[in-house]
Amino acid sequence: RTALAALGWEVGGAVGPTFTRRAMVSGAASAAFYVHSHGALYWDAKSGSRAGGFRADAGLCLGAPIVLPSEIAAMRRGTPAASLVYISSCHNGERASRLSGAFGIPQRKVQGTGEPDSFYVSYAGTAWQGAALRFERAFWRGLLDGATAGAAFDRALLSAYNPAHLTPEWWGGYGHLPHAPSTSVPDVGGRRYV
Repeated sequence: RTALAALGWEVGGAVGPTFTRRAMVSGAASAAFYVHSHGALYWDAKSGSRAGGFRADAGLCLGAPIVLPSEIAAMRRGTPAASLVYISSCHNGERASRLSGAFGIPQRKVQGTGEPDSFYVSYAGTAWQGAALRFERAFWRGLLDGATAGAAFDRALLSAYNPAHLTPEWWGGYGHLPHAPSTSVPDVGGRRYV
């Protein structure tokens, strides 16, 4: 939340008991979206197949409500693609997830001309929390230092996380600067917010 606010986004959120399915689906139309939760490839009856998703768990794991790509896509209908989506969960960096598409971000990597104004990050397979936190701190620091989303992702790949415990994946525009449209790239004066 701190990093998104420093990038100029108006930040709301849900933590702990307020991290409910309703809160997550209603916030899905946002231009910047971050979730840290349990994720997997769940059965999506609307699409008739398995698709990515995450638990709106309010601190629980087993039996917590699931948020699916079809629900997010329905909530976002008619809105532009999100600028920055970070789903810090297992399995939502896999092609089978379809969660990036629910936010209007195609599952492709673009470097150069005609880049989309969006960036999606998540993890393939199982993500270990300690490794994810080290990777994410480096990613947000890169953005706060003025790096593009792709360069911040590359910088985070060099952080001290154990690659056996984390497989980060991204889609979107490598050169995208995911700061709020009403702001310029923030001058953080070398300060670290994350």
